[in-house]
Amino acid sequence: MDEHRNTTLRRGGITRARQGARTYVWRLDERAPGDARRAVREALAGWGVKEADIDVAMLLTSEVVTNAVRHVRAELRAGGVVWVRVRVMDGRLRVDVTDPEPGFPRLVAASDTDEGHRGMAVVAGCADRWGWHPGAGGGKTVWWTQVLEVQEPASEGAGFKRVLSRSTSR
Repeated sequence: MDEHRNTTLRRGGITRARQGARTYVWRLDERAPGDARRAVREALAGWGVKEADIDVAMLLTSEVVTNAVRHVRAELRAGGVVWVRVRVMDGRLRVDVTDPEPGFPRLVAASDTDEGHRGMAVVAGCADRWGWHPGAGGGKTVWWTQVLEVQEPASEGAGFKRVLSRSTSR
């Protein structure tokens, strides 16, 4: 069983899948952000999500997984993993990224010359909602939601699309 888990970790494999939800796990190393982007693209494309929404989801996944890889303390990194759960329900995407670092994510006002420190600002600017919570066994989970573009029924005109608004007023 341990050998199977190690093989899964090396490959960044799916640990559980069902319609509309997938959970992945990778070691905390430099390959994790790219592997996470590819996994999110594959899952969302398979569920018929529009390309523009996939691009945003890949960007946000990359930012949060990169933060996990870069900012988890050394003593937590050894043998540590990052979990990514992707779910689509009722026209909304939710992605949860769990890592072993208990420190909360911070929005940092990066200067024009900073080469980093923009990850959570990108998430805050692109996601419809985002947040974080402490993990059950330590660590934390950073999550965001994204309202997905939907295809109107054929009776309203072939190819007609609308984007659900981030906020609605009635």
